[in-house]
Amino acid sequence: MTVKLSSVKADLAREEKGDWIDYPDWPGVAFNVSSLHLPAYETARDLLFQRLARTYKKKPIPKQVQITELGKLYCKHILHNWRGLDEAFSPDAAQRILSDPAYRNVVAAVEYCAAKVSEIDLEFVEDAEKNSEQPSGGE
Repeated sequence: MTVKLSSVKADLAREEKGDWIDYPDWPGVAFNVSSLHLPAYETARDLLFQRLARTYKKKPIPKQVQITELGKLYCKHILHNWRGLDEAFSPDAAQRILSDPAYRNVVAAVEYCAAKVSEIDLEFVEDAEKNSEQPSGGE
């Protein structure tokens, strides 16, 4: 089987602009998110982990701190809107919810959806096309 190269190409415009992604664990809930591969987010995330590493030195970073800090970054770079939750989306509501460790499930849902934005639809070249050259044995 041969993979069609163009099918693994990232849709950079979609990843940056964002898209609505349904969260499968919560029927009727969807998040409008950009990709976790967004350069501004990746830079901010890397700087965050450098800062946390300096703060906690050789100790593990507490999970609640990680969730809170990542939630803040998602608000700034990744999350654009939501639907299907009983509270209307606003930047202030998102910041309040995603920076609260008690809402770690919402943070995880946003992260899941943001990862889905950059998924590809892998395609394969038909074997007949791949083997269309004449055999070299002279037949």
